[in-house]
Amino acid sequence: MRKLEAGVFLGEADGVFHQEGVIVSKAVYRQPPVYQGWHYHEHHHLTVVVRGGNVEHRSVKEKEVLAGQVLFYRSGESHKNSHTQCPSVNINLEIPDSFLKHYGLSFSAVDRFPEQLEQMKYAVLKAYQACKLGDAALIPSLLLPGFTAPLVRKAEMPPWVLQLKMLLNDRWNETLSLQEMSVILGIHPVTISRYFPVYFNCSLGEYMRKIKIDRALVMVQTQEASLTDIAYSCGFFDQSHFIRTFKSVTGFLPRRYQQI
Repeated sequence: MRKLEAGVFLGEADGVFHQEGVIVSKAVYRQPPVYQGWHYHEHHHLTVVVRGGNVEHRSVKEKEVLAGQVLFYRSGESHKNSHTQCPSVNINLEIPDSFLKHYGLSFSAVDRFPEQLEQMKYAVLKAYQACKLGDAALIPSLLLPGFTAPLVRKAEMPPWVLQLKMLLNDRWNETLSLQEMSVILGIHPVTISRYFPVYFNCSLGEYMRKIKIDRALVMVQTQEASLTDIAYSCGFFDQSHFIRTFKSVTGFLPRRYQQI
């Protein structure tokens, strides 16, 4: 089985940055063939698919991976990729055991709470942008929140929490008011507002903005629509609000993200 050393991926490296053992890099898959054999990486790593995608194979499952998604692999975890779309672009962030030991971290929160992986996705994008701007020293502060488990375990969540999550994701391109949520769920608006950060590790407003930007990540890369059209499609009031939110969540202006 093929071993990929630190900083090495199957695509063409286009910018590699180092900070406290962490390696941030961009891998570009310009044209086939792309190696499809089983392999593993020296370090734990997160991969954000910016453009393109493939079919990912692990020991017990396989799935289609598309733009806007994030993947996590432990050090030494065997996997392979097939049907890689060309061109594809991935942002990779490698985390050595020495970094985890230094900060007293583990991936237990990422393993147990899938939403933490989504939080790490935006940390990876912000880390890459910070490196491009010469601010690689920000990497630890960007990564550390992703290792923090939610305050409440899923088993302890009341039913309305899951119902609210489904509601917000089903109607992601709308701007639901707190009163509307209250009527639909049969829960007092103060209860929703007060306990949302406990169950979601962020404010209600932050969560609503992130799920809109999740969809926008794909639109910005795959559609020829104007930013104004994308903004309205994602439920933003106007283009300027969309641009500010996109940069706040990802670290990039939309047009800069298109150019990765």
